[in-house]
Amino acid sequence: MYREAKAHFTHTERWFSAKGRRFDYEEGLGPYEYLMGALAGCFTSTLLDELAAAGVEVGDIDVHCYGRKRESVPTTLEETFIDLSVHAPAESAEAILEAVGKTKEHCSMYQTIRCVSTMHVSCEVVK
Repeated sequence: MYREAKAHFTHTERWFSAKGRRFDYEEGLGPYEYLMGALAGCFTSTLLDELAAAGVEVGDIDVHCYGRKRESVPTTLEETFIDLSVHAPAESAEAILEAVGKTKEHCSMYQTIRCVSTMHVSCEVVK
């Protein structure tokens, strides 16, 4: 599947657009924050697919993605963390953790980032 984004940079504005929407880079918000958002979205979407395939129903899912960049050039991510809180009955915990394992294998953003970064995933099942 082909994906596309366009970007525009001047001395006064920086933004990119995709699918007709414009996203501004604001002070303190840049490409790595968007990358973490993309990882959170992709990982969660893939996890929901895995849970549905396993017949596991869950409530809300909270995701916190963050990373530490290398200090040497190129300053790619050295470590990336995904912390999940999945709201579900305690008896679903084992199936949820199994789905998280499959998600690590099937999430395209996870697989892309893991080429340059050590990945850490934690999952808490919350009643």
